[in-house]
Amino acid sequence: MLHTMLVDGPCLLVNSNTATEIWKFDMRDEVFDCDVLVIGSGAAGLATAVTAAVLGLKVILTEHAAHIGGPSAISGGEVWVPLNRQAGGSANDSEEAAIGYLARVIGDNFDRDRVETYVRNAATALAFLEDNSHLKYELLETVVDYFTDLEGATKGLRSLGAVPFDGRRLGKHFKTIRSPMPASMIFGGMSLGRLDIPHFSRFTRSLPSLLHVCGMLAKHMRDRLLGHRRGTRMVMGNALVGRLTLTLIERKVALWTNTSTLELVRRHDRVLGAIVAHPSGRRQVNAHRAVVIATGSFSGNRQKQIEFLPHVRAGQQHRSHLPDTNDGSGLDLVRKLGGSIDNTLVQPAAFTPVSIIPRPDGADWLTPHFGDRAKPGVIVVDGSGNRIANEATNYHDFVGQMLRHSASKASAEFYLVTSHRHLRAYGLGRVPASPGRISPFLRNGYLLKGQTLSDLAGKLGIDAEGLVKTVAAHDSHAIRGDDPLFNKGGTAYERAAGDAANEPNPCVAPLGKGPFYAIRMIPGDIGTFAGIRVDSVGRVLTDRGTEIPGLFAVGTAASSIMGGTYPGAGAMLGPALTFGYLAAKTIAQEATDHKTLAHEPREVVTCPPLAPQS
Repeated sequence: MLHTMLVDGPCLLVNSNTATEIWKFDMRDEVFDCDVLVIGSGAAGLATAVTAAVLGLKVILTEHAAHIGGPSAISGGEVWVPLNRQAGGSANDSEEAAIGYLARVIGDNFDRDRVETYVRNAATALAFLEDNSHLKYELLETVVDYFTDLEGATKGLRSLGAVPFDGRRLGKHFKTIRSPMPASMIFGGMSLGRLDIPHFSRFTRSLPSLLHVCGMLAKHMRDRLLGHRRGTRMVMGNALVGRLTLTLIERKVALWTNTSTLELVRRHDRVLGAIVAHPSGRRQVNAHRAVVIATGSFSGNRQKQIEFLPHVRAGQQHRSHLPDTNDGSGLDLVRKLGGSIDNTLVQPAAFTPVSIIPRPDGADWLTPHFGDRAKPGVIVVDGSGNRIANEATNYHDFVGQMLRHSASKASAEFYLVTSHRHLRAYGLGRVPASPGRISPFLRNGYLLKGQTLSDLAGKLGIDAEGLVKTVAAHDSHAIRGDDPLFNKGGTAYERAAGDAANEPNPCVAPLGKGPFYAIRMIPGDIGTFAGIRVDSVGRVLTDRGTEIPGLFAVGTAASSIMGGTYPGAGAMLGPALTFGYLAAKTIAQEATDHKTLAHEPREVVTCPPLAPQS
């Protein structure tokens, strides 16, 4: 039996048997009913909402930022999906190979139940979303698994990219989608997709590339003349978010932005909804089937960085690509209900090296270093001028090497070093290859230049003698394509990120003659792996391993099935879509007892009017 107590105006609904608070209820709150409340609008939240809506459930989706999409909207948009139909399904891949590959990559953190669930459902989930929404993916045939030297790895079969999308189809809702990072756009808001970049690098030498670039520029000019603040051609993660959002709009799903979740509502240990702060005021949302936490990663929150990232706790540098609205609020909501947080993974975050581009207004932009390190004639050195690792290692593991190398030091800053010939051939960080201009980056200090290696070392503040010796040793072997120190270019993944025209090793060449250039680089992230402990379909678990009925967590709000490793391009968004689909499907199929409990009549609680305040 529930009864009311007047406490400073709002009512507390209290279980009379245990005298524990369940939720605060204010009669001024607007009340909304749905089957599923999804908290968060990244790929996982959108996939959950789309699947639930397709299965006939009434959905409300909330987002506490002003824009839809979260980090998914600024991501590369790739998904890692074994046995996908674009690659021919089981004809070219197998569950056994994919599961075995993940087991070898993940190691001691391998969770067989969750990994097997993922591998056996990922292709089905993607196909369901493609068949029942505007989502569309294409196979990235040149993208290989990151550990091609391990058994079970494949080449060009498991990573897919989001097909570009015409944002004009969203109408007035286009402006509600989070924009890509400024550093990833050119010409005042034109986004470049993975397949556009090669055209821009060779448009002066290739007629097809020239036509491709001219077509993009014409469309971008049209968009700006029509008053759009950025181009309406959506690519990569922006296309993923735009396509799923259009589906929800067409299905008349409620999308509430600028809406924070204040607390979850629970009765008899089952989560039944939430109290949210909407721009129009507080709202009580009764979720008759379930609440799904899809609030994303926590690395936009400095305090959460300190809690989960050891090098930040030690005072070293770290910059996240995530907006500050990715604050770990979902973890806080779950903790209040006794949910467990898993921070036992190999790495707590999905790392990537980043460099910082100064802006005239005193702010800055971040640039990730995904593939430039793998190019020939590029090395990474420390303050002593020594190389620290195989530069062609995948971005996540390379930061692991940076952190291990700097574990006992105050700084985790390292330096990308190259020569003029290689800089103009490949670019570096945000600095474009020829015919792009490098002078703006020299002026703002992002790119440093030295006529000699000693001159460059002086500008970086690192050991000049050490840098000169390192480059001399590197070049003496690189002239033959060798790297006896770290075997750069030793795997198919590394060679795919190099320059196939550079023989005999696509990743190794002498730096040669000056002038020389460098960019400062520190650890960063594109999301987090530590998160809410869940079962194989996303039910939230307590420290005792028991589920919290009516509560699910998906995407990077949940602990990563990859165990803190990064097996391939799309290893975050693939599970986000899959477990969003599985959570919604599970909710729709919940046992009859749970449905009855969630739908039983609620006791109407009437609070007396408050006495006037004196």
